[in-house]
Amino acid sequence: MFIPKWRTWPLLSVALLVLGGAVSPAQSDKCGSSGVIPLTESEPPARVIIDPPLPGPRTSRGVAIIRYCATNLHIEPVFGPGALSASPRIGHVHVNLDDASWVWADASGNPIILQGLAPGPHKLLLTLVDANHHPLDKAAITFVMPSEESR
Repeated sequence: MFIPKWRTWPLLSVALLVLGGAVSPAQSDKCGSSGVIPLTESEPPARVIIDPPLPGPRTSRGVAIIRYCATNLHIEPVFGPGALSASPRIGHVHVNLDDASWVWADASGNPIILQGLAPGPHKLLLTLVDANHHPLDKAAITFVMPSEESR
């Protein structure tokens, strides 16, 4: 059976997409291996570091973007007792704004974005915790959101 060349291109395109998707890796290896191995010796203490929000147009709209990083701990959405024996250490942060009676957990490692903040001073407390929510370190920053007049 003869099939004109112009009719084979759509089929060839679909075949390449399917085969390309089947052999392509699920995740980029740009950041290196994130393998987890059993903990065999003690690790240095985990620490959290917070940067103050950058001033700019977002703060004038009541938005604060807070960057933070953890040392000697990987921020991952992994929970439970089995994760305690992993190395490098795994955990997440508990976020508390303005001494509220409640916190929320963040396991993304992305900056904390606070929206709808009233003008005036604010306090952000980040508590670095292990996979079972046991505190490892904490750091706090205070910052001031500009008032309507200074916007």
